[in-house]
Amino acid sequence: MHEEKLTHEQAQEVIREAVRLQQEQENAVDAQTLEASAAEIGVDPQHLREALRKVARERERRAQRLRYLLIAVGMFAAWFVVALFASQRALSAAWTEVQLKRAQLENVQQRKANLLPRLEQLMQQSNQQQREKLQTLADALRQNPDTARAVAERLLLDPALQRDWLAVRLMDEITGSENRIAVERKRFEEAAARYEQTARQFPISLMRPLLGYPRTVERPK
Repeated sequence: MHEEKLTHEQAQEVIREAVRLQQEQENAVDAQTLEASAAEIGVDPQHLREALRKVARERERRAQRLRYLLIAVGMFAAWFVVALFASQRALSAAWTEVQLKRAQLENVQQRKANLLPRLEQLMQQSNQQQREKLQTLADALRQNPDTARAVAERLLLDPALQRDWLAVRLMDEITGSENRIAVERKRFEEAAARYEQTARQFPISLMRPLLGYPRTVERPK
C-alpha cells in the first residue's frame, strides 16, 4: 500500500467497508456447497440448475431495467435543461419587446398629458377672445380627452388662432396625440399577444412558472 495518510473519519469508513466486504465473502455460498445443501433436503440437481439459471435471468432483467431507468432519467434531465434554456431565451425576447412597447406607449401618453399645462400657459398669453376659445379645448382635455381632437381641429380653422404659430403648433400636437397613442397602443397589443402566444407554447408553458414570467400581460389604462 502507498503511504497515503487518512483522517480518523476516513479510516473509520475504510474499516467499515472492509468489514462489509468480508461479511459478504463469508456469507457467500459456492456452487458445491449449494448442491450439497440441496441434496440433503432432497432437491433434484436438475431443478437446482434450472433455479440457478432463473435467478440469474431475473438478476439480469433487474439490472437491465435499472439501466433503462437511468438512461430515461438522463434523457429527461437533458431535455429539461435544453427546454429550460430555450424557454428562457424565447420568453426573455418576447417580454423585452413588451416592455419596450409599453414604454413607448407611456411616453406618448405622458406627452399628451403635458399638453394641458402648455395650453394653460398659452391661454395666459392670449387675449380675452382667444382665451375663451382655448378654454373650450382645455375643458375637453380635462373632462373628455377623446373629444379634444375634434375641438382642436375646429380651432385650427379659426383665422384669429391661425396667426398665432404657438397656438397652431399646439393644436397640431393635440390632434396628432390621439393618432400617436392609437399607433403605439396597437403595437403594444401586438407585442403582448405575441408574448402570451409564446407563453402558451409547449414546453414553454411548463417552464414559465419556474422562470418567473407572467402568464398574461397587464394592459395599461
